[in-house]
Formats: sequence, structure tokens, C-alpha cells
Amino acid sequence: MCIICDGASDDEVHTGEFVRIAMHGFTMIGIEGSPTWTYTIGLVPSFGHPELVMTGVSMPTAADLLTAVVERVREGVRFDTDSPPLSLCSCTSVAFGAVHPAQWERGRFNGWLSYYDWLGEDLPSPDALQVLWPNKAGRFPPDPDFCLQHGDACQPLLDGVPRHDVNRGGNRQQRRRRKHGHGKRGRR
Repeated sequence: MCIICDGASDDEVHTGEFVRIAMHGFTMIGIEGSPTWTYTIGLVPSFGHPELVMTGVSMPTAADLLTAVVERVREGVRFDTDSPPLSLCSCTSVAFGAVHPAQWERGRFNGWLSYYDWLGEDLPSPDALQVLWPNKAGRFPPDPDFCLQHGDACQPLLDGVPRHDVNRGGNRQQRRRRKHGHGKRGRR
């Protein structure tokens, strides 16, 4: 479900985010695509903790896992790339990975930037931590045995510079749009 696709204005979207952050200290944005990614907004100013982002897992699953991590943040626990894996329940755990600063510049967190621009306050320092999920054997990326079949496509890591703006697609997608007369941005 996308409230923008259902006709909500940017102001309505940001007002909803504002209310959720005021009530809970954070909100989340899920981006459908290949891969999907879901991230928090509000942890930096509310808790002095980096925002959290997950890739390659459904938005409902990401929301459940991120909320469980945020519960620990609310309790005063601080996570970073050196934190050991965190057991969330008897069925799963998560680990933490770096997010390269260029991810902010290349569109990964555009909703976060848009929210703080709408708010009209000084932008908090962009800071994020990737929450990594394990495979069935309990391995986390970048373990080379994490996903032998799909490689990095299973759970893309955000510790490097993206090759392109993540919201515009790769060079192949951009060339297809131009070839079919959709311009640089495609249809809206």
C-alpha cells in the first residue's frame, strides 16, 4: 500500500511521519523495488542513534525486525558495526553493517531528507546502520557462503558507493526509458 499512490500529498505524508515520530520516536519508509529497502526516520534526533536500514527482505518483515531493534535502542542500547549479532527471538538474530555516506547522496534516503526539509529545521547529521539478516545457516553477509545462488542480490550491502541514483535505476533502465521515448525520468 502506497499512500502517495492513493492520492496523499507530500504535506499529508510528512504530517503523518511527524505524528508517528512524536508518538514513537521514529517512523519507517519502505521502498518497493529490486531490491526492496526499508529504513527509519527519527532515531538520530530522538535517541542519538543512527537510523536503521534493511535491504532484500519484504517490507512487513523489515518493519518487524527494525521495530525489535528500535525497542533495544529505546532501552538505551547503542549499536554500531562492531556490535555482536543481536538475538531478537528464538527464531532469528540480526547483525549490523556500515552504510557508506554516498548512499545519502545517491537517493537511498530521499524520504528522510525530504522529511527534514519539510520540517524546516536544521538537518540532523545523516547517519545510518544497516541491519543484516541471516541465511538459514545463520550466516550474515558479507560471508561468501551467505547466498551462493544469488550473490549480493540476496541482500545488497550498503557499505560502498552506489553506481547510480537508486531511485532512477541503473544505466540499462535509463537507456530503455530514453529509447522508448520516456525521457530521463520515465513516466509518472
